[in-house]
Amino acid sequence: MKTNILRKESILSGIKRVILTLLLPILLYLVLVLTSFEKFGKFDSFIMTINQSMVNLAIGWSMMFGISVNLFDFSVGSRLVLAGLIGVHFSQKFGLLGLILGCVVSSVLLGSITGLVFSILKVPSIITGFAVLLIFESLGVILSKNMVNAISSEHLVLAKGFNIYILIVLLFIFVYIMYNHTKFGFQIKAIGGNERVATSMGINTAKLKFLTYVLGGFLVGFATILYVSNAGTIQPKDGLGSMSIAFTPIMGVMLGMLIKSCNSVVGVFVGSWSITIIGSVMVAFGWESRLQNVIVGIFLIIVMGFQLNRDKLFKPITTKKNIQTNN
Repeated sequence: MKTNILRKESILSGIKRVILTLLLPILLYLVLVLTSFEKFGKFDSFIMTINQSMVNLAIGWSMMFGISVNLFDFSVGSRLVLAGLIGVHFSQKFGLLGLILGCVVSSVLLGSITGLVFSILKVPSIITGFAVLLIFESLGVILSKNMVNAISSEHLVLAKGFNIYILIVLLFIFVYIMYNHTKFGFQIKAIGGNERVATSMGINTAKLKFLTYVLGGFLVGFATILYVSNAGTIQPKDGLGSMSIAFTPIMGVMLGMLIKSCNSVVGVFVGSWSITIIGSVMVAFGWESRLQNVIVGIFLIIVMGFQLNRDKLFKPITTKKNIQTNN
């Protein structure tokens, strides 16, 4: 009898968590439907918003590990573009395999270089990101002068049909295991919770932070494959233009990590999807791009300020709970 009751409670709890997790994107999509029913009232339009969030989701998962240890790396866009250019170049010589290996291997190398610069110079991650961003953007512009920036139509298959879902599911499984069921995942969450305590426990924080860049580079490689396969081409960026590629994924990660009804890996999906819908809502309302950028900037300031000061914000609450527990 008790077993059945516990089972029912567990099922109800699970249903409640699913509802709370999906509540935000569903409400946002309802706003989108009410704004423009003819355009977004169809099931195909609903699926389209999910598809549009896939690249940002993959980038977001690559940034989640770094953000978990309070590293904000805006160079991810420049690394994606440069890795994409290298992947396109290799695809023209070695086909689809050249595209995949070119994007992934070069992205891992670029992520490792960024991590080394951060580890050796010991400067804030944001400054490191800006420095390497300028270098990678310039290299991308130089490389693109002597090549064709488009891939063959037969290499677009990875972002078409069910292939994109297969790749995203495989990435989800990998990220979920790495974040929740490995020593690496437990340690980076310990660092994010309290770096001093983590260091006193014997965790090599410098090494772990470097590895987040390497792992992030690996995941950015697959995001690059989706990015290039979806567009069919890759254009070089300069003048900090690649930073815009990182904005939406960062917001998706920050929003996803604030959702307490689900695991952070799932939360990043919900956050990325929600941000994509918000972008569609702003377009449906006819807001110009500059106003959209203002809103994005304000949101970034809020979420980054919250992330960097969360210990101070929650300290009074934690202290109060500890006092009540002791009493």
